[in-house]
Amino acid sequence: MPSTFIQVVLLLVFIVPGFILMRVKRIAYPGQEGSAPAMMLDCLTLSSFVHALCSPIWYWAYISQPYILHPVWFGVSLFGILFAVPIALGSLYVKFSETERARWLRELLGLPHPAPTAWDYHFRKGRAYWVWMTFKSGAVMAGLFGPNSAASSFPNKQDLYVEKLLSLDEHGKVRSWVDASAGAVVRMDDLERIEFFEIEVMPS
Repeated sequence: MPSTFIQVVLLLVFIVPGFILMRVKRIAYPGQEGSAPAMMLDCLTLSSFVHALCSPIWYWAYISQPYILHPVWFGVSLFGILFAVPIALGSLYVKFSETERARWLRELLGLPHPAPTAWDYHFRKGRAYWVWMTFKSGAVMAGLFGPNSAASSFPNKQDLYVEKLLSLDEHGKVRSWVDASAGAVVRMDDLERIEFFEIEVMPS
């Protein structure tokens, strides 16, 4: 643990930017936490990247000594390097990772998608579907996964909230909405499979 003021400052400068950038990414793409030494190395690596991008600001600080002449601006710049820039970089990474260019780059380099599971990859698209859920018992349930539905994310157990259910006949064909349906919560542990079908027009 840091025991002097200088050590505390160095900890903030070389750990905090990388830690914040990594946390922003983990919010969007949860994953298994690594060991403490591995996380520390990741933080140092990402912090070095942040400081490289912000090197003009550090050069300005070295040349003009703003902490003496312009302490307010120096404080704002330091806050930006330690907090604002890592948050912005993490957000840009998350946004870019969903683009076609990012997909092409991953395929070129042989890199996996940052989503930890296929479940997370599918549901983070935020699209609406008709869903057919076949239970291990052989029973079938169908419904609407729409804007008011929800799906769990890693590392939580996979479960699904379907906002409205469909009534099926003995042959599995749709008859109508289930009267007064407010949806259902289903655990993937109870299911054999889930099938998704495109919705051309959202039902009212």
